[in-house]
Amino acid sequence: MNPQETEDAVGFCPECGREYDAGVVACPQCRVVLVSERPVAPDSDVPVVVRRVPDAAAGALLCGVLEQDGIRTVLRTATLPGYGSVMRDWTTSEWGEILVAESDLLEARAILADYLAALERGGLVRDEDVEGGER
Repeated sequence: MNPQETEDAVGFCPECGREYDAGVVACPQCRVVLVSERPVAPDSDVPVVVRRVPDAAAGALLCGVLEQDGIRTVLRTATLPGYGSVMRDWTTSEWGEILVAESDLLEARAILADYLAALERGGLVRDEDVEGGER
């Protein structure tokens, strides 16, 4: 790669797909390192936060609940990679957040609300306890 190609290179956010000029190394919205190739988006929806989570285990569990109903998720940590528990954003005390496509937001909120309500009632949570679990 010659120096001219490096100067003209653009970066793309692997999460939101936005394009940035040369010299920008991370997406200011998503706070992730840019990639050199434009990501192939499954749909044109911008990812939005559906729920903040206190730890990785809770995030993985809730992502699984949503993915069981066919909703694609991204679990994003609020910590800086390589810096242990140092947060990217000092305004949050949560470990991370779950992102879904904007068109799935209302359905995802309803699914999570049903699931969490079933947990609060106690006992085992079955597919029948959660609205939409019989698909």
